[in-house]
Amino acid sequence: MSAKSMEYWIFIQMILELGLIVLVAISLLRIRSWYKKIMAVQAGQPSREDALKMAELAEVLEERRRRLEEILAQLEQKAASMQKLARAGSRTQTPADSPPPWESGVSLRSQVENLHRQGCSTEEIARRLQMNLAEVKMALDLSRARPR
Repeated sequence: MSAKSMEYWIFIQMILELGLIVLVAISLLRIRSWYKKIMAVQAGQPSREDALKMAELAEVLEERRRRLEEILAQLEQKAASMQKLARAGSRTQTPADSPPPWESGVSLRSQVENLHRQGCSTEEIARRLQMNLAEVKMALDLSRARPR
C-alpha cells in the first residue's frame, strides 16, 4: 500500500469518527430534552409518598366532616327543643287572668322606655307589654323627640 492511499484511509477514518461524534452529541441532546420533559411531567404529579399522605389527610378530613355534621344535627335538635320550651314558657308567663300591663298604674310609655333602657328589643317589648310593634316604635320615637 502506498502512502497516498494510506492518507485517504486515515482521512476517511477521521471523517467517520467526526460523524460518529456528531451523532453521539445529537443523541445526547435529545435524551437530555426527553429527560427534562419527563421531569416536568413528574413535577406536576405528586410522588407516591405524597399521594399516600394526601389520601390519609382526605380520610381525616372526611371523618371530621362527618363529626361536624353529627354535631350540627345535635345542635339543630337542641335549638328546636329550646324553641319549643320558649314557646311553652311564653304561654305560661302571661296567663289570661293576669291584668294587662297598662293597668298597673305606670304609663305604657315609661314602661317601654324602661324596657328599652334594659336592652330589650322592640319585638321583646311588644311581646312583654302585649302591644303592637308599631306602638312600641312610636313610643320610643316620642321619647327620643321629647325635649330634655
